Amino acid sequence: MDALLVEALAIGGVLGLLLGLTGAGGSLVGLPLLLSLHLPLRDAIGVSLGAVALSALIGAIPRWRAGQVKLVPVFLLASTGLPGSWLGQQIGQYIPEFWLILAFCLLVLWSAWRMWRNASLSEQRSVPELKPAVLVVIGLLVGVLSGLMGVGGGFLIVPTLLWFSPLSMLAAAATSMAVIAIVSGAGFFIYLSSAEPSTTLLAGLACGGMLGVLLGNKLAERLGGVILQRIFSIMLLLVSLSMALQKLILV
Repeated sequence: MDALLVEALAIGGVLGLLLGLTGAGGSLVGLPLLLSLHLPLRDAIGVSLGAVALSALIGAIPRWRAGQVKLVPVFLLASTGLPGSWLGQQIGQYIPEFWLILAFCLLVLWSAWRMWRNASLSEQRSVPELKPAVLVVIGLLVGVLSGLMGVGGGFLIVPTLLWFSPLSMLAAAATSMAVIAIVSGAGFFIYLSSAEPSTTLLAGLACGGMLGVLLGNKLAERLGGVILQRIFSIMLLLVSLSMALQKLILV
């Protein structure tokens, strides 16, 4: 079997598993792994968007059937995330690769800290009402980050939904996947308008992502949220340090 296909299957499986488990983090891991295949940063970002979008779509469908995907937050976040994704890609053309990678590493570290700190957030907390204005602002920010650094934005979406809506952790993760599928998918099609990525790489990522996200969906129903989020935050810390070592120090 083609070595690239095997590597792509593994990367897709990892990012799909994370999306299914938490509704976040697929691209935070997928981008550094794609860079390890010696892809240029712009191609790694574009391919990451495609892999995350497809995995999130596949993961969101069964969650939608279970009633966990909430359409109002999806609309508010996606409607501002789509133009934000285009804006992020335009901005990214004028920022040197060093600064993009540095910003990405800092973003992952911040995400790890927030997930660790909020791991004990109770599923039973009460939030009186949805905060549409906050979701609109977060949607725009998620879109810019998606286009700029190839991140799906779930690490922002999930906490936002927990803090500013009455959604449970499972519903927030499911809704996050639906938003990621739309926003990252749009970013991927923008990328395809000026690039021709390897079909072997895309196929491997798609198949691995599909299997990973379905497994993640199953595990999310069984694992405790506190342990899961803390394991995830440690993994993000390792990803950030590894990427910084590869791209910023050992150069």
